[in-house]
Amino acid sequence: MIRYCCLLMKPQLPSTQSLRVFETAARSLNCAQAGKELCLTASAVSKQLQSLEDHLGVELFIRSKHGLKLTEAGHIYWDCIKPVMAKLEEAGARVARHQLHLQDLDVRVLVAFAERWLLPRYSEFADANPDLKIHFDTSTLRDEAIPFAYDAYIRLGNGYWPGCVADYICGRQQVMIASPDLLRRHPPIQSPADLARFPLIGHTWFPNDWAEAFEALGVKIDQTLNVTRWELFSMTIRSACVGHGLALAPLCFVTEELARGELVRMLDYSRYGPQGYYFVFSEDRQDDAALSRFRRWLRSRQFDGEEIP
Repeated sequence: MIRYCCLLMKPQLPSTQSLRVFETAARSLNCAQAGKELCLTASAVSKQLQSLEDHLGVELFIRSKHGLKLTEAGHIYWDCIKPVMAKLEEAGARVARHQLHLQDLDVRVLVAFAERWLLPRYSEFADANPDLKIHFDTSTLRDEAIPFAYDAYIRLGNGYWPGCVADYICGRQQVMIASPDLLRRHPPIQSPADLARFPLIGHTWFPNDWAEAFEALGVKIDQTLNVTRWELFSMTIRSACVGHGLALAPLCFVTEELARGELVRMLDYSRYGPQGYYFVFSEDRQDDAALSRFRRWLRSRQFDGEEIP
C-alpha cells in the first residue's frame, strides 16, 4: 500500500548524475566500463543504478556475472531519456559557445524557408555584416524541447508565441501552381471545376488547404479529395515541377520557378492564410545588438516574394 501511494504522488525528478550513469550503463551494459567512461568506480556506478531503481520503483537491469541486461522497463526508460540527455548536452554546448562567441548568433530555421527564401538573399546581409557570424540549424523538429535554446527562430505559425517577439516575414500568400508539362498532358481547363480532374499535391501541416481552395473557387466537391502530401514545401514544389500534380505553395517560395517558366500559376488563384513565417525571439533579447542587426535586415525584406495584401 505504501508503494502504491507513492506512485500516485507527483514523482521527484532523479538527479542528472544518476541519469547520466544510467545512460552510460545502458550503452555499455557493464558497470566497470561505464565507471571508466565516467571516472567512477564500478561500485559507485552500481550504487547509482540501485538508487535510481529504488527511486523509480522498478528494476531497470538484470544483473549477472556476465554483466548487465536491460529489462523491458529499462528499455522504455532508456528510449525516453536519450533525447533528454542529448538536449542537456546541446544546452551546455550552446552556453559554452555563447560565452566564446558573444557576437555570434544561433538561429533555428525551418528547412523550406532556409532553402527557398533565405539562401537566395542571405549574401546581402553577410556582405554588409562581415563581423557577425550566424549559425543556422535546420533540424526538422516542430516543437522546442528547451525554450530559447537558440538565440532566435524562424517559425511557421500565426505570429503569437507567449513571451516572444514575432516579426512577420512572408509565407501567408498561397498560390496554385503546375508545370506546363502537366497541363499539356491534360485537357484544357475551361472552368475551376476542371481542376478536380488533376492529381493534387499538398503539405502535411495544412490538411484542409485544397478543400478551402475549391470552396474559394466555388467548386463543390462531392468526394474525398485524394491529395499526395509532403512535410516540406521544398518537396511539394519539386513534385509540382516534375509534373506530379497541381500544388498549393507560398508564392514567396516559387518566384524563381515562375520566372523561369518551370511553373505557372493556375486561374490566378491567391489566398492569404493565417499561417506565415516569423522571426521569433525572447522578449528579453530586444536590446541585443547582434540580434537587432539581423532583425532589421529581415524586417527590411518583409513581404519579399509575395504581393502585399
